[in-house]
Amino acid sequence: EQDWTRFPVGAVSYDDAVAFAAWLDRTGQVRGARLCDEHEWERAARGADGRTFPSGEALAPDDANLDLTYGRESLAFGPDEAGAHPGSRSPVGADDMAGNVWEWTRSIETPGAPVARGGGWYTGGLSARTVNRERSEPSERHPLIGFRLCATPR
Repeated sequence: EQDWTRFPVGAVSYDDAVAFAAWLDRTGQVRGARLCDEHEWERAARGADGRTFPSGEALAPDDANLDLTYGRESLAFGPDEAGAHPGSRSPVGADDMAGNVWEWTRSIETPGAPVARGGGWYTGGLSARTVNRERSEPSERHPLIGFRLCATPR
């Protein structure tokens, strides 16, 4: 059993995530809220030692919610509660930096363009490598894609 209120948000477009962050900032609920850029996301996932996965150089099936986590059983695919896989916790303490849902980030190469990072519950371990990046369309909504916010203190 899982508490669905602890699931990561998915099926949110990049445009919607950007708008939500702007709303949080504008209303004062989270001052300086914005989508993380790729460098910020990757530093949080890899830490200072530049590891391949948040947990180190290898990723075991139970370290993150990926395709092998539940034996590739079709009825077992889906999100898990945030933080359910401590092996996907990054060196800075951020949960689910590998697997569960991909996360929208702001592209460094093309300002304003979306890049998904982190892999998801239906994808393989290669997708969860901290250096992996997948470009996409800003209006795409997919159950495997969510977002993580950063905030600049003011």
